[in-house]
Amino acid sequence: MNLPKHINICLTAAQNLRRYKAKSLAIIVPLILVMATISFMMFSRGGFVKDAEVARAFLPDVTVQGIYAGRVGKISLHMKTEIGDIPHVKQVIPRVWGYLPLRIEETDAAFTLMGLDLNHALYGKKLPWTVDTGSFLVPGDRNKAVLGAGVAVSFEADVGDRLQIEDTLGNKGEFEVVGILNDIVQVYSTDLIIVSIEDARLFFGYGEDEASDLLVYTDAPENADMVAWEITLMADNTRVLTSKALTDLVKEAFGRRGGTFQAMWLMLLVAVLLLVWAQSAHISVDVSKEIGILKAVGWGTGEIIEMRMMESLIMGLTGASTGVLFGFVYALMGTPGISGYCIGCASIYPKFPVPVHCDYQSLLLLFVIGVMPLMVVSAVPAWLAGIIDPDDTIRG
Repeated sequence: MNLPKHINICLTAAQNLRRYKAKSLAIIVPLILVMATISFMMFSRGGFVKDAEVARAFLPDVTVQGIYAGRVGKISLHMKTEIGDIPHVKQVIPRVWGYLPLRIEETDAAFTLMGLDLNHALYGKKLPWTVDTGSFLVPGDRNKAVLGAGVAVSFEADVGDRLQIEDTLGNKGEFEVVGILNDIVQVYSTDLIIVSIEDARLFFGYGEDEASDLLVYTDAPENADMVAWEITLMADNTRVLTSKALTDLVKEAFGRRGGTFQAMWLMLLVAVLLLVWAQSAHISVDVSKEIGILKAVGWGTGEIIEMRMMESLIMGLTGASTGVLFGFVYALMGTPGISGYCIGCASIYPKFPVPVHCDYQSLLLLFVIGVMPLMVVSAVPAWLAGIIDPDDTIRG
């Protein structure tokens, strides 16, 4: 391998790109736009997917809800004993929760008030949220609450404050804030107001033998599907969801919004490739003479092809690197201007930063997308440049 020769070819390719700056920028700038679009979409979607995967480890193995007239409703606690008798079921815990449509300073918001059975220590191991400030609820706590980060910001509440809640449906309650959750799993925790199950029953008007759903924990995760199937056969008018199904719902709800941007960047990429083909296939008189001179001083066809391919490689790496950097910074900024679309319900949801996740596989895929199509499209024009007859070009 003649390394100095290849370095010389690379330097010549870089010099050509600088000499024909306008032509180079006409390809690099659209490529930057393409890569910025796909990278921020990939990084933000990866953040939502990662949040869902992290939270899945803390979700109950099976969640059972009651269905009335085709809609989710209350479920009777009489089912708790029946479900508990199913093989491989370790524990069944009731939960009461509901949405709080609120109006805060002329802005619509939707929070979730969740009542937990604090007498079951299993919650301490299965909570998908950790307390950032203050402490979590303990058995016996009444009229106390732990807030998600989005709720705390919306109400400007801190530990020790009294939080008065009155939603647009007429439900009222007052709670002492004892803790504020961090943002490790924003998709699940940012809109939460966690209280005791007794306080939640009182707030929503539930009876002592009613719950919003039943959380079923099995002796092993691999038994969740079997237990879910047994519950489905045993009880009519129920909705049975495994932790995997709940995770998939979150991925679908947030991840599928990247489809619009996937279509957008695909169209932009096709446009860039057509531009590259047009620019590369058209060899100007000046470029033809330069190639003729290079051949006259001893450059071979293979070296000319390598030089032209090197030009495409440099443009691809430059456009991909810059675009990925811009896309990553834009994602870290919370995708301003389109965060509502990315989150999907930002108009009624407490604001939270769009989660971002970047890994080596994503970066590798982005550079393959940014560089390889450019190289493939440039192959034929590079070959056409390599077979130019030096005598004809120099005389012409």
